[in-house]
Amino acid sequence: MSFPQPFQPTDLPLPDPEAYEGEPREYARALMQRKDEIEKEIEALRDVLASHQVGPETSLLDPEGYPRGDLDIYAIRHARAALVRLVNDRTTVSDLLPVALQAAFSAPATSGTPGPSARPANGVAANTTPNGNREEWPDRPVARVDIVAANSPAEAAGLQAGDLIHSFAGVTASSSGGLQAIGAAVSRSEGSSLNLLVVRAGERIQLQLTPRNGWGGRGSLGCHILPA
Repeated sequence: MSFPQPFQPTDLPLPDPEAYEGEPREYARALMQRKDEIEKEIEALRDVLASHQVGPETSLLDPEGYPRGDLDIYAIRHARAALVRLVNDRTTVSDLLPVALQAAFSAPATSGTPGPSARPANGVAANTTPNGNREEWPDRPVARVDIVAANSPAEAAGLQAGDLIHSFAGVTASSSGGLQAIGAAVSRSEGSSLNLLVVRAGERIQLQLTPRNGWGGRGSLGCHILPA
């Protein structure tokens, strides 16, 4: 019986904070990127186990106590060991991220954002909320859009990769919590429109984004954002 080659997860160390001394935002980005990589590898390893029709706790021995001949024991044990290591790494990164993000958002910006034009976007003055109230445009962005999934609420709102978010439902660079505060705003706003102030290629744009689960992808926004 032939078996598929075992999945080979990457064995990369977690980002070392000493390598990012004086650059807290780059350290936070590195942690978030590593967390995304870990998540993908965990899913791949779970697929490997599923392809063998076993789980993390399935016995690999037959009723007489011998290794089962219908299974690729080496590949399964290899995948299980890697899965345990990656889950532990994910826990470590998840513990480090809140502190890193707090440090990133409390640090002064290393470079200023070019002064954007104040042209209206989507028929609404860029610093005016839908109810007509004036909203102050923050000087610094709080986040940067990394990825926007197709057919997602973020795409429907007009958000694009590379957009700089200066205000997300009132959360700005001067707010406490940073991305965690944005996540909290999203989690309590299912089905409700959120006001975003965005700069794209020097142009100020106001968008309305409505978090919605069940759109066919992960999360309720369908986008990935990073510290600005």
